Amino acid sequence: MNPKVWYLFSLLVFLLIPASVWSAPEAVRFPLTVDYNLLRSLFHVQAFNKPGGKAIIGSATGEGCNDIELWAPEFSPEKSLLKINTNIKIKLGLKTFGKCLQFADWEGTLKILQRVWVDKNTQNLRFTTISSDVFGKDGKPAKVGEKIWNVIRTTIIPFFDDISINLSFPVNELKNVLPLLVSSETRPRLENWLNSFRLSDARVDNDAVRLELLMETEPLPKQKEAAPKPLSPQEVELFSRSWETWDSFLVYQIESLLGQPLTETEQGDLMETLLDTRQGFIRSLGENTLGNNLIREQFVGTWQRLATILRTHLVTQPSTSLLKYLSFFTASDALVTLDKLGPALGIDISREGLVRLAQLLSDKQAEPLLEYSYGVDPGLRNLLGFGPPLDTTGPAFDRQEIDFPDDQAEQTAQNNYLSSWRKVFLPLAFAVETKPADLGDLKQWIPSAKNIQPYIFQVKQVLDQAAQDTLAQKPLENKYLDFYRLLVLSTAWQESCWRQFINTQGKLRYLLSYNQSSIGLMQINERVWRGLYRLESLGWNIRYNARAGSEILNYYLSKYALKKMDPANPLDLDTLSRVVYAMYNGGPGEFRKLLKRKETNSFYDSDKLFWEKYTMAKEGQFDKVSVCILGK
Repeated sequence: MNPKVWYLFSLLVFLLIPASVWSAPEAVRFPLTVDYNLLRSLFHVQAFNKPGGKAIIGSATGEGCNDIELWAPEFSPEKSLLKINTNIKIKLGLKTFGKCLQFADWEGTLKILQRVWVDKNTQNLRFTTISSDVFGKDGKPAKVGEKIWNVIRTTIIPFFDDISINLSFPVNELKNVLPLLVSSETRPRLENWLNSFRLSDARVDNDAVRLELLMETEPLPKQKEAAPKPLSPQEVELFSRSWETWDSFLVYQIESLLGQPLTETEQGDLMETLLDTRQGFIRSLGENTLGNNLIREQFVGTWQRLATILRTHLVTQPSTSLLKYLSFFTASDALVTLDKLGPALGIDISREGLVRLAQLLSDKQAEPLLEYSYGVDPGLRNLLGFGPPLDTTGPAFDRQEIDFPDDQAEQTAQNNYLSSWRKVFLPLAFAVETKPADLGDLKQWIPSAKNIQPYIFQVKQVLDQAAQDTLAQKPLENKYLDFYRLLVLSTAWQESCWRQFINTQGKLRYLLSYNQSSIGLMQINERVWRGLYRLESLGWNIRYNARAGSEILNYYLSKYALKKMDPANPLDLDTLSRVVYAMYNGGPGEFRKLLKRKETNSFYDSDKLFWEKYTMAKEGQFDKVSVCILGK
């Protein structure tokens, strides 16, 4: 063939073949982080596992004359090496006529510097001692005899050098979990990539020993993330079930911290993460923008918020679950890394994948169920700083409506007219009665034209009592007490027009929002507050509903608004009311958003409507609640 023709033919072939064919494989780097809390606990499990967290070497059990004890190891970096400081006690002796004659007895601190490296054949993290020094109890360099140094060189240093951490478990778990977090279409490609897994060298950093898991990949086509498409009712139902599994997994993550000494800030971060996640679902549901991207984005976002808290607390104590926790951390970090590869990889977090991840957080053999239950979770309430569950004494039914003839309600309204006004002359503590869980307690909470004013008074008494009960458990500064009570009254006014029930055509049902998810007098969203309040009581017990709403308002006021505002330039009470209501309505993220809306005078309709109710409540115009209820 003519050389020029051959050259042109070769050039044409090169141009026609996709660039990805010629591209070299790309390495994706998954972080594997062994922070020093985890490293210390792993050393305790493997070596410092005698009573008192000690390592006992040689004959310290009493059968011989040489006793060597190590305890309280501390880990930190020194340049590129790992520094271990540990308390040490050495007793050396000679057995003579059945007795030990001691000739050396020293106690102090041993400092060793180790090179950390990876045995690529066994996937073990290894430690090799480079140097060692000893210090007295006063922390100053110590001089010890040759026999002591000989024990350190021949016994203690080899003891430390023999310690290793097998990383094959987290590596294999990552291979098993990641395919469950992508779509079935891209799963074979990812599984093929995972076969190229290899560990990098170890690096000693300020806060951890860091490695990377390297995975060879092929270049992925560039894709723009598709905007969510409106879903059919059937698709919404199906997606909601998937999101419920994700929400259950999020709670499972949070509850892995049960029993840990969380700070108030950490409690607040956990609660804010949970509320933001649930409010995000409610918002997407209302806007009909649900899609798999939501769960993926929420997983990545919540992990970035929870990672530090989980790493801080889960690995501080020796346990058999430490490598499982490391596997969980590594898998979660890996999903964040995969997410950065773009939509072409098709991340799709399955129930099976979430269950597998949850199992890594569990110390039990049984598979976590990740059930989406509306029951009250006392552990979750305590963990998040809400305390014991609220008293559920009163009506509660497991359905949304009950038979309730209209004439029965009308007669009850007339009978209750005089008795309700008698409460004006009773102290607040005695104004609200507690009745058994029967229909009798429901009848008085059905408003009509004939009983509207006494009805309004009764509901106000319920709200006042709820605020007082909440303050008894969760006090506020004196300067906020009247403001808080006013906030409870005006929030209920905006949320429900002070209604708990609707009675039509012989059926009584509790008030539901337009999207059928917020309940009763205070419009408590059943999904947002799942696990913290009893659903049946929210619907059928007006006192319980008022108490729940009062508690939520107290929480947003004390834990968010008052803490986030600038102490040097605090919000005035009117602005504070709008901020707290915005959070009550839309979650913690509304704090900053409301202040921005105020700056530009671009309030939402809900902001304006609440402000109307708050202004009337400040002026004591509660008789105008009737306009909201009856339209006149």
